[in-house]
Amino acid sequence: MRFKDKIFVVTGGGTGIGSCIAKDLCAEGGIVNILGRRSRELEKIKNQTAGKTVCQGKIIPYTCDISSAEQVNKIFDAILKTTGPVNGLVNNAGVNPSRTDIINTDVTAWKNTLDINLSGAFNCSKAAVKQMLLSGMGSIVNISSIAGISAMQNRTAYSASKAGLIGFARAMAIDFAKNQIRVNCVCPGYIETNLVREYLKSLNKEEFDSLVNAHPLKRLGSAKDISQAVLFLLSSAANWITGAVLPVDGGYSMGKEC
Repeated sequence: MRFKDKIFVVTGGGTGIGSCIAKDLCAEGGIVNILGRRSRELEKIKNQTAGKTVCQGKIIPYTCDISSAEQVNKIFDAILKTTGPVNGLVNNAGVNPSRTDIINTDVTAWKNTLDINLSGAFNCSKAAVKQMLLSGMGSIVNISSIAGISAMQNRTAYSASKAGLIGFARAMAIDFAKNQIRVNCVCPGYIETNLVREYLKSLNKEEFDSLVNAHPLKRLGSAKDISQAVLFLLSSAANWITGAVLPVDGGYSMGKEC
C-alpha cells in the first residue's frame, strides 16, 4: 500500500472527483480527512468505506466552508491533534456558478467562484504547509482545469480561478522545494461529474457527439481518470516532480477549442 498511515486532506471530498480521490487513498491505507459544506454527502462517503475490506485506511469527515480561514484553521488544528500532521493535500473543491462572458458575469458569482476555487485553496494550503514543515516533507495537488491553461468561451470567473491555481501552485513549489514539499496541478478535461453533467444535458446529440470527438481518445473522462493521476503525484513515485501542470483530458487541450 502506497499510503499506509499517511494523513491526507481532500477538499470537496463528498462528491465527484473528490470522493473518488478520497476512496482511492483510503483503499491504499491513507487516513483521509474530507472537507465539504454538505455534511450528509461527507457522511455518505465515510459510511461507504467504513469496515470495508477494500478500504485499508479510514475516512474522517469535516463540515467546512473552505472560503473561511477561521473554519479551515480550526479543522486543521483538530486534524493535527487527532491524527498528526498532514502529509498530503488535494485542493479539489470548486464551483462554476456562471458560464458567461464578463459583461454577463454577476459580481456575486465572480466573488463566490474565486472565494471557493482560489481563496479556499489558499486557506487550506497555508494550514497544510505549516504542518508539513513539522515532518519535513509533503505533497499538494491542486485540481485546476483545462480552462486554466487554454481559452474557453464563457468561462470568465471559472477560468480566472483555475489559472490562478496554476500560478499559486508554481509559486508554492518554488518557495517550499527546500523543505521537500512538492506542489503540482492536475488539469481535468470534461469529466462526467455533477459539476459538468448539467452542462452536458443542455447539449443536443450533435453537440454532445462533437464534444466527445474533440477528445482524441474519443470519450469523456471519469473521476477515476483524475484520481489515478492525483495519487501518482501524491506518491513517492513522483518525488522529483514539483511545479508540474498535468492535463488529464483525453488529449482535448492539444488544440481543440470549445
